[in-house]
Amino acid sequence: MKIVELTIQRFDEFAKNHPLRNYCQSSCYARYMGEQGYSYDYIGYEDDSGNLVAASLILFKRIAGLQKYAYAPKGFLIDYYNLDLLTKFIKDITNKYKNKKIVFMKINPEIIIGELKPNKNFAGNYNKNVRIIDDLKDLNFKRRREVQPLELITPKINPYINLKKYKKDKLTEEVKNYINIANNRGLEYDIATSREISIFCNFIKDSSKNHLNSYRNLLNIFTKNDMAELILIKVDYKNFLIQAKDAYELELENNNEYNNRIQVEPNEENLNIKMASDKLLLQLKNNIIEATEGLKKTPNEYIAGALVVKYLNRITIIASGYNENFANLYPNYYLYNKLFEIYKKDYDYIDLNGLASDFSADSKFYNDNQFKLGFKPDIYEFIGEFDLIFNEANFKRLQSRDLIARELINVKN
Repeated sequence: MKIVELTIQRFDEFAKNHPLRNYCQSSCYARYMGEQGYSYDYIGYEDDSGNLVAASLILFKRIAGLQKYAYAPKGFLIDYYNLDLLTKFIKDITNKYKNKKIVFMKINPEIIIGELKPNKNFAGNYNKNVRIIDDLKDLNFKRRREVQPLELITPKINPYINLKKYKKDKLTEEVKNYINIANNRGLEYDIATSREISIFCNFIKDSSKNHLNSYRNLLNIFTKNDMAELILIKVDYKNFLIQAKDAYELELENNNEYNNRIQVEPNEENLNIKMASDKLLLQLKNNIIEATEGLKKTPNEYIAGALVVKYLNRITIIASGYNENFANLYPNYYLYNKLFEIYKKDYDYIDLNGLASDFSADSKFYNDNQFKLGFKPDIYEFIGEFDLIFNEANFKRLQSRDLIARELINVKN
């Protein structure tokens, strides 16, 4: 067995056929991280016959201009159950990168260790993959524990939508109602380009220049291989006005009927129906005003968006957000339902990119969690983050100055 340098073509061919394949182990991701200031290797592990039995993209960077660390994004592409192979590979990896003065190497394998059930208070149903944790520890890896929710480079808990099984009709009445409201507010979607990335960044929580450039680089690099799209949601004020007027006129007819009914049967049930209709009429009147005022300024306006990566049979939502001034239009619900509709023909799954591990109602991530959970995803827990330390003294120095934690914030995808 020996470690070899791989060509881009040989690496990509092996990576896309491996059971643990993911977009982070691709040459597109390498080029993207290269724009973020990383150097990288494509390494392979050959047996005595020259056959590839493992491979990995390995990224390198200095922390605060000091010591170098390495990162195998979403882990090595290797059979983690083949302990003999894994042991030899880790030994050779250690020798190779220790000699290059690397302080430590981080991995976060995309290995599912359990499924969480919302109806059982998110209790985990764990599988045999948990034994890999002990195997990695035996090979001198240190498992990094999550102290705060979403602290790790990639989320430990991920919700997935099975696109072949997704049906809007199976969602809760509340979520279906939000989607139906959005569908009647003149909302439409566009596939945008990197020229609109600044518009998108206004919808997410961090619209800094660093994030803008990062997302633009990702979109430019991945779209060259048809592996990314920027989806923007806009409100077409003309259609919104037409829909609002039609709905108002229809509800006004209903309201008159409810009013007549009260005259004949003035009971509590009819009174409640009439009051609900009055409330709806007021909302529809406000919609007419909102659409009219909007149309005076512009024919349409972008109010939400999502940046997605497409890799083989899976879509990953890298980031998404919406203009909270338009929350009454429920653009976030329209956006996600539209993503599921757009991609269900050609892809099998959508990765919603993380849930906070704190599911309590007082968590600052509660609303974000509830939004994703509203689409009834399958929820999986992954094995987590591990560090293979090559220089203990330098690792502790970086750790004591909190430099590692600060650096990893910038690695998040």
